[in-house]
Amino acid sequence: DEVLFRILLFRFFNSIQTWRLLESALGELTWAAFRLDRYDEVLSEVFTRSERIYSAAYIVPPPKLGAQRKHTNHLLLLQQMLRGGLLNRLQTCASMAKAFELLRGYPGMGDFLAYQLLIDINYSTLINFDEMVFVVAGPGARDGLRNCFGPGARGIEAYLIRYMSD
Repeated sequence: DEVLFRILLFRFFNSIQTWRLLESALGELTWAAFRLDRYDEVLSEVFTRSERIYSAAYIVPPPKLGAQRKHTNHLLLLQQMLRGGLLNRLQTCASMAKAFELLRGYPGMGDFLAYQLLIDINYSTLINFDEMVFVVAGPGARDGLRNCFGPGARGIEAYLIRYMSD
């Protein structure tokens, strides 16, 4: 759970500055010591100073979980995922496609984000799926494939990625 917590926490904000800010305010960032109200308090303070807490390079849309602020909703989602036994559920998935469907079922998780989170988690020792068996093309990959293969590439992007890889 600790590794999964750190992967998800970093990915939701995708900012080393935010990670360091949380660490300096809260100490070691662990699931065991996670208190949503404390994380929210630290991030809200930064937000009120108009400082960035998200990277502009990789935007994670906020789930709609009832909070007014985007970062609070991300913290709520993180808490929901870990309390709901996400790690065990991922580890019992029979395939990468099933693990993708599991992540895709969380609020705010579109195809691209669910796949990117799955790849990030798969880089760890928590799960070990063959990434050559299942792929979800993101917007950039889809655009690139259409540039290479023309409009006929629409809808068959996963096939084309496997073809190019082979």
